[in-house]
Amino acid sequence: MDHAERLAPGGLVFRGLVDPDRPLLPPALATLAPGYPPASGTWPRAVVDRGTPDSVGRANEGWFTLSREGGLFGDDREFLVAVEVPGGEGDWWWARVGLAASWDVMGAGSAAALGGGFGAPEFAMLSTAGDTVVCGTADASSIGTVLVNGLRDLAGLRDLAEWKAGRPGTPPHERAAARRWLDSVGR
Repeated sequence: MDHAERLAPGGLVFRGLVDPDRPLLPPALATLAPGYPPASGTWPRAVVDRGTPDSVGRANEGWFTLSREGGLFGDDREFLVAVEVPGGEGDWWWARVGLAASWDVMGAGSAAALGGGFGAPEFAMLSTAGDTVVCGTADASSIGTVLVNGLRDLAGLRDLAEWKAGRPGTPPHERAAARRWLDSVGR
């Protein structure tokens, strides 16, 4: 199954893979970005208790509001989503997508390419400018999303990227992507 077919159930329209030489935060680092809190202490979140009626629908609403207001996408409803690279062995990079008129990121999307099953999101999304990350999260009691912005200002994330870029055990494509991103943010 190709990217377009895998992303379609969530209402994401595949527009193509992003040039791997573009200096973007690698998906593996994007998934860790929420672990580097801002000075205020916490990142914006949209979380719904699983016991709430229509929890997946409400989580979808929370994802959309957080993503729109937080800068993941604008009026064009385009953003990037982490996908497994064809022919790679667990290699991930960014695909450009558009949000269709009808979508279900947290339900059908998570059951297809964006998670571990219906209502179990495990995705990383990045704004086309590369400065805002939205990650899907789920546990036994809740489902939701977290938004991280100002990536270049997160010293801990930059330190981790530096470590990944210099670590021989980091996959070569990820090591090179981390270095490109660090160079682009002046590190």
